[in-house]
Amino acid sequence: MSDPNLPSLSPEILAAQELARLRFSYDEETQFRTDYESSAIGARMTLFGLGIAMIGLTPLYDQFLLRIPESFLGFSRAMQFGVEIPALIFAAVMTWSPRLRHWSGPSTILAMMLVAMGLSFQQVVGPAHGFHVPHDFAALAIASTCLMGRLRLIYLMPWAVPLMLIVSIMQLHGQSYSSGAFYDVISTWMMFTMAGIVAYHLEFSARESWRQRRRLEEQAAHDALTGLPNRRYFDTMFVHLIRQAARERKNIALMILDVDHFKNYNDRYGHPAGDDCLRRVGHWLKDAMRRPQDFCARIGGEEFAAVWFDAQVAAGPSLAEKVRCGISELGIPHAASPTSAVVSASGGLVQLACPSQEDASTEIATDLILRADRALYQAKRSGRDRLVNADDPKLGMPHWPPI
Repeated sequence: MSDPNLPSLSPEILAAQELARLRFSYDEETQFRTDYESSAIGARMTLFGLGIAMIGLTPLYDQFLLRIPESFLGFSRAMQFGVEIPALIFAAVMTWSPRLRHWSGPSTILAMMLVAMGLSFQQVVGPAHGFHVPHDFAALAIASTCLMGRLRLIYLMPWAVPLMLIVSIMQLHGQSYSSGAFYDVISTWMMFTMAGIVAYHLEFSARESWRQRRRLEEQAAHDALTGLPNRRYFDTMFVHLIRQAARERKNIALMILDVDHFKNYNDRYGHPAGDDCLRRVGHWLKDAMRRPQDFCARIGGEEFAAVWFDAQVAAGPSLAEKVRCGISELGIPHAASPTSAVVSASGGLVQLACPSQEDASTEIATDLILRADRALYQAKRSGRDRLVNADDPKLGMPHWPPI
């Protein structure tokens, strides 16, 4: 248990420690693994292609360089073309196919083990036929996987280290535990250690770049003052949720919200106070949206948008009114307002029940925003500090297929 008297570590130090451990917090780690796996396809396919080519060319240099004995030839070819190359092809298929790609990591590990073990068996059997397979082939297969497999180190090493131990034991046994065999084992472990260190730094760099890129993306999608998503995020996510609603036959509700008499507030209290007012409003809006796919965004100076996904049509007005009234309940004094003693907001609400997949989601989004904006204008004309529902038949507003 941590000592409460000790100073807490800064976010920068905690972030550096996470990078050093190659481990993020749960949400970040989950997203990183997804992105890291999707970025590994090219590297793994290159690894498999090189492995298949190098093993496939062994008959040439076996014949012209190593002079492999005929008595050993059958066993060697069985390992190469019956075990090692099929393992690499299998892993390549698992990686290339979008439907099977979630098995890419395990299949890469399996291919590494089968290739390394196939080469080690040849090392053990070879001396009985007067042939010595080069001692570093198996270690090279493992080291190549460390460097090009794009596997997280914490996932790879529990397989790679025991495999190296097995390969080393087989190597020593194949050479009758001679001094030369011990030298060969040491050199293969040196190769593996260097590959592991490089693999650590490669993953470290990948994580660091991923985190920096994610922070830049978050900054680009969020408003610096309120911390809410900005207009760019709203436009993209709103269209995305409409498409999802069409696929899943769900409802969408949108409220456009405007802080009442905000220019008067700035003139009376000054722009720093106005910024603080918007920050407090932004914090309330962020806290008010509890479900994962509901969100608020700042889409203008003092204008905000609230989106509810899969909200019941009957519940939409009460959800919107609760959010809108919450701004007044913050109790921010507004002596320059002719309608309220505290900062209040007006809202325009529009709802859409189960949009059709045949309709263009961008056009639907544009129509909903326009109707919500008209309802907001109606709320301002009616005296502000109120919510107007665009689907109220009394307003006579044209809209997308009726609810």
